[in-house]
Amino acid sequence: MVSGKNTWTVNNSRQNSLISNNKSFRSLFQSGFFIFTTTKSEQDMKKIETKIDEAFKNTFLLPREKTVTQFLIDVLDSKYTFREDDKKIEVISLYYYASSPLSFLFALPHYEYYSPDKTIQMAELHLRDHSFEDYSYIDIEELCKKVLDENNIDYSPYLNAYNQLDYAHYWENQSGLEKDFLMNCWRNAKEQTQSKMIGFLESSDGAGGVYDMDNGFDVPFDVDMDEYLRSHGFVIEKD
Repeated sequence: MVSGKNTWTVNNSRQNSLISNNKSFRSLFQSGFFIFTTTKSEQDMKKIETKIDEAFKNTFLLPREKTVTQFLIDVLDSKYTFREDDKKIEVISLYYYASSPLSFLFALPHYEYYSPDKTIQMAELHLRDHSFEDYSYIDIEELCKKVLDENNIDYSPYLNAYNQLDYAHYWENQSGLEKDFLMNCWRNAKEQTQSKMIGFLESSDGAGGVYDMDNGFDVPFDVDMDEYLRSHGFVIEKD
């Protein structure tokens, strides 16, 4: 009897251990499954983000590439007379219209080096003059909806009473892609012209920062432009 009791005690102890281990394993499995599903969800949304990136490029950016690049080639080839004197322009600023970056671009000799009072012409590109209609928030919203529909994504929680989508829940890359596009057009134009001109990209309202178009750097607000160029080996004579 004692032997049987001991055997039962041993078996019961082993059973309790197995139950405890099973609970730990189940907890670990559930935790791992949550991490796995969360990671998978993040990966899926990253794929959607990439697909919207590609759709945006193909729909709005690439069709404008040739026109924008040609405009910059003309700037680099001195097709625009910026000044009455013959001072060589070595640094320019390319501005995009803040509220609609690819509707209107203009270029000027950089104000840190060349007096605005001596500038007589601004190089301008109006994309509408080349049969490109401005794209709006609604156009981008429809593009995002199309990609989400094609990938069976339920975005109904992010629709307002007017069936408008707050696409920021899925995609916030518009500004970055537009800037990258303009800098890429600049580099293509420089490659075709073999120009040594230095270019900086800015928004028309000055709120979008300053970008070194040759290197893709975001120039900090508190960095002096002359100091920045000297640090990269450029010494430019000022007016």
